Amino acid sequence: MSSARLRITGMENVKRNFNALVKGMDPAAARVLKEVAKEVKKEAKELVPVDTGALRASIRVIVTAATAGHITRVGVRAGGFEVNPKTGNLVNYAVYVEFGTSRQTPQPYLILAASKKAVPVMRRLLRELIILPRRYV
Repeated sequence: MSSARLRITGMENVKRNFNALVKGMDPAAARVLKEVAKEVKKEAKELVPVDTGALRASIRVIVTAATAGHITRVGVRAGGFEVNPKTGNLVNYAVYVEFGTSRQTPQPYLILAASKKAVPVMRRLLRELIILPRRYV
């Protein structure tokens, strides 16, 4: 009766490369999301209806990172933090401009800006996450 033996070598290298790959994905994805958020912000500023310019000035990129959970949230927000020169109040009407009210028709700018970038975002993320593993081969 014959017996076969199998010996696997290099598992430490595989493990090290896999760990480096996982650590590299978070920054790669976060970088792409931040770049795209800047593009969405720019597009939204071009699309937003302007009266005083306060709403346009309030459009900004928001980045929140929770390193323990490997989560990076990136978004574009409008409203707040900017004072409307006509009223002297903070810009609190971004949602009403975007979605409308019973008296005002919607004038979407954030949704349109984001939808224009949805496909390019996915392409860039996939490209980054496909290219990234090749660095560790």
